[in-house]
Amino acid sequence: MHGRARKAPTPQEEKAFALKASKLRPLQLQFLQFHHNKTYTKEALEVCAKLLEAIPEYLTAWNYRKVAVEHILSHSETETEIDPESIKSIFSEELRVTERAFAQNYKSYGAWYHRKWVLSKGHSSIDRELQLLEVFLKKDTRNFHAWNYRRFVAALKNRSDEEELQFTTDMISDNFSNYSAWHNRSVLLSQLLEKKVQGYFPKEKVLTEECNLVHQALFTDPDDQSGWFYHLWILDRMVKVESPLLVSTWPPHGSSINVSVKGCLEKSALSPMTSFDLNTGTIPVILYFSEAVEGVNSSTINVESIYDATQDLIWTPLSTNNSGSAQAWVTYLNFLEEKIHFLQANPLKVSVGHSQGIVSLNGFHCAHPMKFEFTVYVQPPTSQHTDLQCLEMISWGDENFHICETHLKESSPIKFSYQLENNEDNESTTYKWKAETIANEIALFRELLSEANCKIGKLTLARLLMAHDVITSYNKSSDTYKLAHSEEVLELYCDLMNSDPSHSQFYKDEYSLGLLQQGRATCSALSIHLEQLNLGSIWAELRRLTGLFSNSGNARLYHACIKVECQQKLSNLLKRFTESRGSLLIQGLNWFEDK
Repeated sequence: MHGRARKAPTPQEEKAFALKASKLRPLQLQFLQFHHNKTYTKEALEVCAKLLEAIPEYLTAWNYRKVAVEHILSHSETETEIDPESIKSIFSEELRVTERAFAQNYKSYGAWYHRKWVLSKGHSSIDRELQLLEVFLKKDTRNFHAWNYRRFVAALKNRSDEEELQFTTDMISDNFSNYSAWHNRSVLLSQLLEKKVQGYFPKEKVLTEECNLVHQALFTDPDDQSGWFYHLWILDRMVKVESPLLVSTWPPHGSSINVSVKGCLEKSALSPMTSFDLNTGTIPVILYFSEAVEGVNSSTINVESIYDATQDLIWTPLSTNNSGSAQAWVTYLNFLEEKIHFLQANPLKVSVGHSQGIVSLNGFHCAHPMKFEFTVYVQPPTSQHTDLQCLEMISWGDENFHICETHLKESSPIKFSYQLENNEDNESTTYKWKAETIANEIALFRELLSEANCKIGKLTLARLLMAHDVITSYNKSSDTYKLAHSEEVLELYCDLMNSDPSHSQFYKDEYSLGLLQQGRATCSALSIHLEQLNLGSIWAELRRLTGLFSNSGNARLYHACIKVECQQKLSNLLKRFTESRGSLLIQGLNWFEDK
């Protein structure tokens, strides 16, 4: 429990277990006979109670008691008017059975579930439940069964979230290593912040106070993880945008798509990312949101085009969770040959969030209207095209490459497709508070790590540095922005991989994300190098792919790219580019392939 390895039973313990089982087997057989015969007499319930007192984990026996109680109550109602005191007595006996089971194992799932079931019937007093919980929490302050049950009882008693929050404060004051108390505090504060209860708004004030509270735990014992997890929750609340955002699209904003009617394009039009054979009659459009959403349909997504095919488009998720929501959604634009304007620009504009309906799992609407535009060019079928061999991919030979001596300079990140029009004012007080608070946290943890070698402290510092780079990038132009902490983040993850080999794979994944962020920030320099390699014509495709993988390099969009047959083509291109200092992006690409 809690990181302590289980010990193998000794021969004496195994002998005691066997003896106990032999004594209980007749009782179990007697109970099963009552159960199969649907016998719900007083004798049968007593046998069941004895069995549960010895084996509290026996779920079949708990379920039998529920059925027995329902049977007794239903038959009593049909025969005579049931006495309220009799009903109360029946449920009181069920509570006593659970308490005897708790004496054997106070973490029995079945006993806690049965007690919840009894109280939910509304015939038992809940006044002593909080007192009972105090007893269990004194035995084990991290008993999550007791904490879950406390939330259940608090709801029945209509206790306010403020009262329960004060209880977590008292528990943390007694023992700041109480992970369950920290967790319950995060649940309660999330509800208070969401409801904007008086005294818990604005959230900047509340989260600042919570930072000060958790600092006391972190600096008292840096190796205790309870407070660190709560600090991670605070960091998430700081940087998280509550309403869902459109963070990436395909086609990217401002791109041009070339399509052919008969499967052939002019050689100059061929492109790994933007060439399509119109024999299929469709072009995919992909939307990727910051979190799983639902309500993506033709009424919430407006597609403006000269074609009627954009009316009543059907949007489907690339993958869904159990709720039917998804982060990535796709539709297909149909182009009818008789309505196509050959060799002309056919602009399309996609607007998202112009009307309410796109909702996250937390109930927040997409409150930031965004749009992106791209242009479709259609090549006409001609005799010239029929003589061309239809190509599925572009092959680059050694003759296409020549090496140029280039000194790469520090450069700014490219503009990704998620940087679309929206109404967010990044110069607001909230933005400044986020940047200043995270900067203060970075300074504090650097000071802490100068005195203590703390692995989870290093991990938290790396996350803070990456968050600070993202936040401070909001208002920076491509000429002035640079990743200030990129190298330090990578050094921290390398240090963690060496000092904590048992979790090295996790650190490698985090290192890959940091590497990808650094790679995106140096794309402009790579653009210059590609142009000097006489490959500037295909840099646009590399930009589009990088933009598609934006926002933490999500692999789901990577699989969406495979749908439009671009991964293999660009992979070949990048592997060629390795010879010319492209190793940084190759590492990022290999990370995607591993995923």
